Amino acid sequence: MKPRRHWALGLAGLIMISSLQAQPPELTPRQYEELTNLGDALHEQQLDQVFELGHPLYENPRGSDEQQVFVRAFVARVLAQAYQQKGDLEAASKILEDALSLAGDLDQQTLQALRWLLMQVLTSQGEYAEALNQLEVWWQDEEEPGAQAHYLRSALLAQLEQWQQAEPWVVTALELKSDPSDSWRALAVAIYQHLEKWPQAAEHQAKRLEVNPERPRLWNQLAQLQKLAEQPEEALVTQELAQRRGYLSSRQQEALGRELVNAGQPLRAAKVFEQLLEENPQQKQIERLRLAAQAWLQTAQPQPTAAALLRLAEASQSEEDWRRLADWHFSQGNWEEAIQAWTQLKPRLEGEALAEVELLMANAHIELQNYEKARALLEELLETSKATAAQQWINYLDAL
Repeated sequence: MKPRRHWALGLAGLIMISSLQAQPPELTPRQYEELTNLGDALHEQQLDQVFELGHPLYENPRGSDEQQVFVRAFVARVLAQAYQQKGDLEAASKILEDALSLAGDLDQQTLQALRWLLMQVLTSQGEYAEALNQLEVWWQDEEEPGAQAHYLRSALLAQLEQWQQAEPWVVTALELKSDPSDSWRALAVAIYQHLEKWPQAAEHQAKRLEVNPERPRLWNQLAQLQKLAEQPEEALVTQELAQRRGYLSSRQQEALGRELVNAGQPLRAAKVFEQLLEENPQQKQIERLRLAAQAWLQTAQPQPTAAALLRLAEASQSEEDWRRLADWHFSQGNWEEAIQAWTQLKPRLEGEALAEVELLMANAHIELQNYEKARALLEELLETSKATAAQQWINYLDAL
């Protein structure tokens, strides 16, 4: 089963602020006003104004050395986010890298924020190895990396196909996060699939379904994982639940019914086939009618079995299906129903096959104490290959 990288979609857009909040140095009123105006322009998505205000501030910051390095770092982050919105990721990463090279004695909190944003931009660019390197640098100076950092580290390792290394980080991320998003669970599933740890993959896929039961694809994926995990009964239950929600195609429903029959669950299989037939009443589907009848035959449910056999015979009008219906009724002691089925079958027969059916009909009439009808059939059989058996039954009637 080839995993899909649903988790990668959320990777590039992941936004997280360092747990160490930026503590700026004391700014002059002018500096504070300039940075505030710049932040407002970004918030209002006035990107041209961001570039117009930001580049002069970045290139020529004023004030003390400490103020200048902070202003440059702050402006670099704003410009980088503006470039991100514009789609110019190369310019975003370039200005962040430049700001980091000029960081000097920048306070640790602001430095971490720069590193984190650069990591985000590199991830958006698909530069996963460089993003991972930047994350590791950030990690060394972070007191308590949170759940999102662990998730991002795992996701970057997964993008680099370092599945074994990615596993512990996603495990920790999920432990730290009380309500992880679907992309987090999808990452865990992908990692365990590549490691061929099928029970763990199925477990996380099941948790994805708990949150998103309305997504049909997840049900099918869970069933496949459960099969790989050697959990066949769980896989069947998953597929049955998906069918009840209407998430299985006709082909998938038919396959499910066959699997249930093979698993020794004919009643459950019959119910699956019945739902499939109910959903497609206008289609000519003799094979599905036959599958339903075969499933019912293996159950201890006489009424639905009889109905399924009759429905099949009327639809197919085949000798085989009418014979099966009649033989089943005869085995159940349903003499009148057996005679009705044989009556439908007789015009299709001749020779020994016809004689055999008439002998059976005579037996059924005897069971019903319709002795005259039985005798008439038996006398006709005296000129056939069933003459000996017919004479014995006539003798029996004479003795009565």
